[in-house]
Amino acid sequence: MPLLHTLPFIAYLLAGLLLTRYFLLDTVTSQHRLVVNLMLLVAVSSHGYILFEMWQHNGVFFGLTVSVSFVAWVVATLLFLTSFTKPIHSLGMLVYPLSAIAVIVSFLLPGSEGKLLSISIAAHVFLSIGAYALLALAVGQSILLSIQERLLHEHNFNTFVDKLPALQTMEDFLYQTLKMGFLLLTLSLISGYLYISDFFTQQLTYKTILSVMAWIGFAVILFGHMIFGWRGKLIVLSTQVAFAVLVLSYFGTKFFIEFLAA
Repeated sequence: MPLLHTLPFIAYLLAGLLLTRYFLLDTVTSQHRLVVNLMLLVAVSSHGYILFEMWQHNGVFFGLTVSVSFVAWVVATLLFLTSFTKPIHSLGMLVYPLSAIAVIVSFLLPGSEGKLLSISIAAHVFLSIGAYALLALAVGQSILLSIQERLLHEHNFNTFVDKLPALQTMEDFLYQTLKMGFLLLTLSLISGYLYISDFFTQQLTYKTILSVMAWIGFAVILFGHMIFGWRGKLIVLSTQVAFAVLVLSYFGTKFFIEFLAA
């Protein structure tokens, strides 16, 4: 494997392992944060450089595995930058190892370089990727929130719980991320309607239906939280289900078109 792919893979893994070590061991202090940040700077920079290759003079190459890698890079970069102002470092235990896997998968299965997107449609795709990235962070946060709630309910005050932010802080970040992700998803659907002329010819019918279903799911979640005060397990489970539908809408249909229907 080339050094350019090895670098982000190792850096992501080391960052994830260091964060896991910090949150699970009593003897570890926060002094290792500088090392984690350096690892992440190397990881997101080298990963971004790799993805720059998808830009071509006549369009943007955006196959399935490249899309997965791009989503992983956006999620990791957002988490890295946001962690300087928000106490969300714990999400790195989930995000960074998955980003490392995405780098390897895109290298081993690069896809067909003949699949190019025009710049106009690429703008729609990038909006979609941004929505997926923010909503993926929300799902990761919902997983940690459910673990935290369960441990607190069982009065299991271990090192992991002690180093997590307060429950209210965790919930607030979840709702903020959901709102931003929902906004980008809305813009993505609007741009798709404007840029894509024939959904049936371009085999996008199922993708559109599932995307709208996911949009409705997130809209109900946010509406229920704001109007009826929904929270806890209901919000966590609903967020994960809506995101699963969204992932299926893009990556599921893309997998079918590129691999099964090819």
